[in-house]
Amino acid sequence: MKRWLKLAAVAVVLAVVAVPMLQRQQEAAGSTASDFIAKLVKDAQQTEREFGIPASVTIGMAALETGWGRSSMTGQVTADGVVYDVNTLFNIKCTSTVSPFQTGCVPIRTAEYRSDGTKYYIVDEFRTYASWLDSTRDFARLLTTLTRYAPAFQYVDYPDQFVTEVRKGGYATDPKYSELVISIMRSHNLYQYNLRGQGPGYPEGMDPNGPTPPVTTVDPYTMFPQLLVGSRGDTVRSLQRLLNTLEAGIGVDGIYGSQTTAAVSAFQRAQKLTVTGKVDDATWQALLPELASGAKGEGVRVLQTHLQLKGGSVAITGSFDAATDKALRAFQQLHRIEGSGHSSYATWARLLG
Repeated sequence: MKRWLKLAAVAVVLAVVAVPMLQRQQEAAGSTASDFIAKLVKDAQQTEREFGIPASVTIGMAALETGWGRSSMTGQVTADGVVYDVNTLFNIKCTSTVSPFQTGCVPIRTAEYRSDGTKYYIVDEFRTYASWLDSTRDFARLLTTLTRYAPAFQYVDYPDQFVTEVRKGGYATDPKYSELVISIMRSHNLYQYNLRGQGPGYPEGMDPNGPTPPVTTVDPYTMFPQLLVGSRGDTVRSLQRLLNTLEAGIGVDGIYGSQTTAAVSAFQRAQKLTVTGKVDDATWQALLPELASGAKGEGVRVLQTHLQLKGGSVAITGSFDAATDKALRAFQQLHRIEGSGHSSYATWARLLG
């Protein structure tokens, strides 16, 4: 009897201790969310003024992406012994096109997965910012400049539908992404921060779940990297190689200088495109070859180079062989592009971007 009484007494003590501990954990979680919202709300509202994206959407998506600001990428990161002020809320990768809002790039080692499930590591570079405000502005710039997200801006008065359209545009592959963001917006009443009082709910007749297409639609008119004087890297090098197949006769150094500008202008003139000397979507589409099994030449080498850069197991031979076909289909499957086995515009866009 005494033993049972002692056990009961211990249980009571543990229960008494556990309740305040649970309360403290809940309060800490609530405090983290409250602090994050308080820190971000003015920037989200400023972004709404400039770009029209409801503040509740910016805060909700940033909360999900960063774990309420717990991600180290929201502040300083040390890489290769160098301290970077990253200040990113959306982890946008660096490309050949430099955003007017970024301060630079930070190299981050990340895990990728092949189609067979095996893991490998690559070093990706992510945009860095002077502040969270510039991060939200760059996020807004992404949504407003890619036409696959254009349908979302028909629903700036309906934040829930706005998020649904962003997800349908291919922002996230998780079909539950919009539900998670909307849950955050509702549980923390983020709608109260919208400048025009937009609340929860959907337009009449809209499906709140929003059908998820089996394949992400990639709009080739908006997904290609934009290249101009000062751009550098592998994509510029590939551009130079492709121009040389048309007897441009320029150096292949990965630097977009005066020679490359002149060659691009000449190509645009020959194709009856607007002559800007910059590589835009229309220029990419006129220049890029559509390749399939059996193709040979420099275009195939460029394709194999970028498949290899993305982690594909393929040799650079200039011949579209079975290994190239396998690597291409694996890349298309990984990026939810229709597995056609040929280098469609959507495939090129993801490879070059």
